[in-house]
This record gives sequence, C-alpha cells and structure tokens, in this order.
Amino acid sequence: MKVLCVLNPSSAGGAALERWPQVASLIESFGSQYELLAEKSPIDQQLLDRLNSCAPSEFCAVAGIGGDGTHSALINALMRFKAEFPDFVVPPYVLLPMGTGNDIAKSFGLTARENFFVSDLRRSVASIFYGADFSIDLGQFGDSYFVDAFTIGLDPQILRERNLAKGLMSRIPILKWFTRGYPIYAWSTGKSFLRHQPMQATVEVDGKPWYSGLALNIVINNTRIYGGEFDFCHDAYANDGLLDVAVFTGHRDYFAKYVLAIRHNPQGIKRLTKKINRSSTHTQGKRIHVALHAEEHAQLDGEELSTSASFKIGIVPSAIHIKIPVEPA
Repeated sequence: MKVLCVLNPSSAGGAALERWPQVASLIESFGSQYELLAEKSPIDQQLLDRLNSCAPSEFCAVAGIGGDGTHSALINALMRFKAEFPDFVVPPYVLLPMGTGNDIAKSFGLTARENFFVSDLRRSVASIFYGADFSIDLGQFGDSYFVDAFTIGLDPQILRERNLAKGLMSRIPILKWFTRGYPIYAWSTGKSFLRHQPMQATVEVDGKPWYSGLALNIVINNTRIYGGEFDFCHDAYANDGLLDVAVFTGHRDYFAKYVLAIRHNPQGIKRLTKKINRSSTHTQGKRIHVALHAEEHAQLDGEELSTSASFKIGIVPSAIHIKIPVEPA
C-alpha cells in the first residue's frame, strides 16, 4: 500500500513542513510506503500532474497535509481530474489537519495534537488505513467547489484585513511571529467589526424567497465547524445533500451567535442556540441565491473572492470519497 502525500509547506507558517517527519514515521509504522509532493508551486497542480502519470491502483489514498485551504485546493483538483477522466477510480482523500482553523477536519473529530496528554496525529494517520468510507458533499460556486463554507460580509472582510496585515508584518522580522495563528485574526476581527456595516440582502432558497433585510454576515456551511471553534448548525451533516444557511442580522446578533456557538459549550447552551436560530435566520437547502444592494466581499474555504452583488451557490451530493476515523477520540 502506497500513500500519495501532498504537503503545503506554507500551512500554519511552515508548521506543517516541520511536522512532516512525524507523519512519515507514522505511515511507516503502519507498514506502508509513501510518496511526498511538497514543492512551493501550486499543490493542486502538483497533484493533478502526478495523477496524470500514475496507474489507477498505484496509490491507496491521497493524504492532504495542511489546513482548510490546502484540503479545499486538493479536493478541487480531484474534482477536475474526475471530470476529465470519469473512468479513473480516484483514491480516497484523507485529511491530515495542520492548518490554523482546521474546520473541515474538526467536523469529523480530527485534530493533529501531539503532546504529553494526547496523540491525535496518530489517529489522523490511521484513518488512511483503517478509516471508514464517507462520501462527502461539496458546495459549488461557479467552477469552484467548497468543502467547508462560503461566506459573504463581515467574515470575508476580516480575512481581507488579516491578509493585508500579514503581508505587511511578514516584512518585519520582529513582527513575523504574530502572523502565525490567532493573534492576527483577533486584531483583524476587532478592526473589521467596528467598521463593517450591515448590507441589505435578499436570500432565496431552492427558488423560494426566504430572507429579506439587513445582514452583517451570511454563512453557507457544508461541514459543521466554522472559524476553527464555532458550531452554528448543530444538525448539519456533510453527506445530507443540503447546505446550511445562517444569517447574522447585525453587530449584536453576530456577537451573541458567535458566543453561543463556541463548539466546547455545554449541551444546555447548544440547545439554547437552536431555539435562538429561528427559521428567520437559519435554514437548509440545495440552491442558495444571495442578492445584495451593493457589492460585497466573499470567501470560499478561506480564500478571498472578487466582490459581487449576486452569489449563486449549489451543492454536489456525494462528490468525493474520503476516509474518516473510526477509532474513539
């Protein structure tokens, strides 16, 4: 059994590359071989080039090593490959979470913690060989697919501020450390939260009007965990053929829902969150159309998109075969 490993050397400020020897050692401990792709050139193109040159049964799995952006790019590459070669049996995809938020992996109970108290990295690697088969849905926007979420409004503005700040701070050695992890996100969140204003929005779900009014932020989720630590849609499943839509009507609503959605909250608070997310601010559907009175920023799996006043999002059921853990956490 041979594993095709695709590592993003930029994930988490280089932390994924630093931890590669641990991953390689664990793969070998399961009696398997591996091939590593880890160049700085686009990882999705590296994967496509290698699949184009391999035999159908050469690899037992494709293991993506990085954060949500890495997994999104690689799964988009697999979708393009499937479209071009429909008769080729694409190996299952495995998430080895080594990014900052790791929303997709956390939605399946996966992390890569490795310290005195826990050994989650081994559990993630074990999914390559002993994981359960799972057919994951993908959201679709134009020619691009998203695994985790598509967002319009404040959160994309936070991402934009973070990327601008990271670009400036990375040029100054003494500030470069702050570009890794959550500190820079916290600063960007505070700045954007104070400045960003609600937009006038109309949302149609499966061709029917659903919401019309002010919206500070609109999140369209495929997997369950969002923003690293938040769970807005407790009944969301990544294989139910539906997308979850959450509307944040203003600053107070945004703040309250985020506090209540912290994924480690007690079950009593989570039940309260379900009551607060009434039908006016949360729903599910297969086709979502968001129309705005002015152009807004958007993001797809943590990647910035061009501003627009109209967004049409759909779902592709059971799009990709992945492996998820069956061992208890």
